[in-house]
Amino acid sequence: MRTCILVCIGVFVLVAAHGCIQAKAPESIVIGGGAPPERVDSSRTPQTRSHEEARAELEKAYRQIQYLEEENQRLRRKYENAKAEREEYERRYEQLKDRYED
Repeated sequence: MRTCILVCIGVFVLVAAHGCIQAKAPESIVIGGGAPPERVDSSRTPQTRSHEEARAELEKAYRQIQYLEEENQRLRRKYENAKAEREEYERRYEQLKDRYED
């Protein structure tokens, strides 16, 4: 009787393990339901030979990013100033136009 129970348990474990082994994972898992991220263009990535050279290239890239951020801020300020100046001229034009239409 004991042997029969052990054999049944063994068969059950084998069948359960066989089902787990044949479980198929999905080809891809999409989290958030959004579009997949864009591929990274590595064609412009500099080829480096050592860790020090890679650090130097990374430092150069960070300097370039900082320069571009500063240039972006400068151009944004220039745009805001030009926009404010244009609005001032439009306001003055409307005042003069109203004065001479009367």
